[in-house]
Amino acid sequence: MRTTLLIATIVLIAASAIADDSPEIPFELPLLEGWRSETIPFPLDFAPELEYEGFEELRFAPGMFDEESDDFWTYAFVWWVALDTKISSELITADLESYFRGLANAVAKSREFDPGDTAYEVTLQETPSPYGTETFFDAFVDTFDPFVTRDALSLHGRVEVVRCHKEEHTAVLFLFSPKSRSDSVWESLREIRDGFRCSK
Repeated sequence: MRTTLLIATIVLIAASAIADDSPEIPFELPLLEGWRSETIPFPLDFAPELEYEGFEELRFAPGMFDEESDDFWTYAFVWWVALDTKISSELITADLESYFRGLANAVAKSREFDPGDTAYEVTLQETPSPYGTETFFDAFVDTFDPFVTRDALSLHGRVEVVRCHKEEHTAVLFLFSPKSRSDSVWESLREIRDGFRCSK
């Protein structure tokens, strides 16, 4: 019940994310057993600085909002945007900082508390892609958890840019967890990534 209410908060923040108005998902992104999904069209209400057309497709681990769970704050998402969208490490860094700051501030406002002077910092390190894709980064994010702990949060991540030429779109894939990339929770995240396809 608690998880359902917390996910509902995300939906309320992104008021445009109403099931009947959500776009049909043209690509494959696995929904693992016990995981939850959400679709949020751009522009994101909590991060209007992200000037994209398209939508965000999310996958939340079962323990996403359970501080005691091994997969606390473990999730994956895809930004499905125009094929000719110019993507760089600088742009992704700025976008993620706006994304996490906006999310924290929006939830804090809806729950009437002050998140304080939290540092939102994203570090990307380009690394060879095991999938042969154009751009692949290891990521580290300093952010804030407005849902459960109301405290600073550090995330390990993977960011990948996939050009889906036939579909005339670019997929930017994100995988995040507080656990290091050697932890077993990343097996699920990698399973989601391995199952991604540009079309169904």
